[in-house]
Amino acid sequence: MKGSTGGSRVVLNPEKLRTRRAMRYKQWTPQRLRSTGGYWQARILGTAVHLQIFDWLGNSGRNARAATNHFGGTREGWKIFLDALSAIGLLRKRALSYENSPFALRYLCSGNGSFLLSDYDAWNVWGRLSNSLTSGKRPKVAQPFFSKREQTGRLLQSLDKDARKIAPYLMARLPLSRSKTLLDVGGGLGSFAIACCRRSPHLRAIIVEHPRVVSFTSRAVNNAKIAKRVQVMGLDITKEPLPRGFDLILVSNVLHGQGARENRALLRSAYRCLNQGGRIVLRDVLMNRAGTNPDWGALFSVALFLHTPHGRCYALDEVRGWLRAAKFSGIKGPFRSSPLPFDPDSVLIAEKS
Repeated sequence: MKGSTGGSRVVLNPEKLRTRRAMRYKQWTPQRLRSTGGYWQARILGTAVHLQIFDWLGNSGRNARAATNHFGGTREGWKIFLDALSAIGLLRKRALSYENSPFALRYLCSGNGSFLLSDYDAWNVWGRLSNSLTSGKRPKVAQPFFSKREQTGRLLQSLDKDARKIAPYLMARLPLSRSKTLLDVGGGLGSFAIACCRRSPHLRAIIVEHPRVVSFTSRAVNNAKIAKRVQVMGLDITKEPLPRGFDLILVSNVLHGQGARENRALLRSAYRCLNQGGRIVLRDVLMNRAGTNPDWGALFSVALFLHTPHGRCYALDEVRGWLRAAKFSGIKGPFRSSPLPFDPDSVLIAEKS
């Protein structure tokens, strides 16, 4: 977009142009206000997934009495709840019987709806938002990773399902052919490291995870039957140095869980552990300078405010500055992590030259 001032042509700043275009699509209406302000449907859906209602129904038709016998409670309560699921189109009601809709059968059965459970688990945390804002108090440790083991497992499983879909696109961006060793920092269940080693038979990987999480990682790697090529190491990256001697380092969705000071220290440590000519790959939600785009990242930052001591989504320019300060060069990107609609992440690649 170009304008004219006194006969000269003025080119708008690309970031301002992107922000201006994005704002055109964020017009509020009374209908949108009601929709955004409501949580009934989200809570009903999350509860149904938590109780595994859709798996219980399967391909069968069941009534409120059967629900009472299976889950407990009262027939009246179950009738009310199952009627609500029918009203929003996830169940079909025939006389007194309820059955899964085709959509529910495809997307919510066999654990497919488990990605909703992390939001279900966080319900009570979000209820404290006003108190957290007015008091300024944030949790002392990241939740649920360092506080609730069952919820940690559920969140890791949800992230793993998404990561497996993202992995083929991300690997296309990685310099795997020139790398013999990979360090995956904060690798969760090892989704990306496992995928990279399966794609490149010459590659060996180490996944670094926090000591409170590492047992989940070890189990996933053993289940993948790739433990001979993928090693798992329990390490607190905020207190202990990273191991050295790697051609490639992947830091995926770690930065947003930490404070700026921790991230600067992490990138300095990553530089030291890379071989000469090695590369670092950063994957995260990268914001504009204003912190408002992508809008998902702005909302996610509120969740991070509630769940972490210092986390938030960081601006692209901020992250680039950390890389340069850590002596990385040849910064490339940002690239889209994948074209998948549920993946808001971007990728930066830099070199130790």
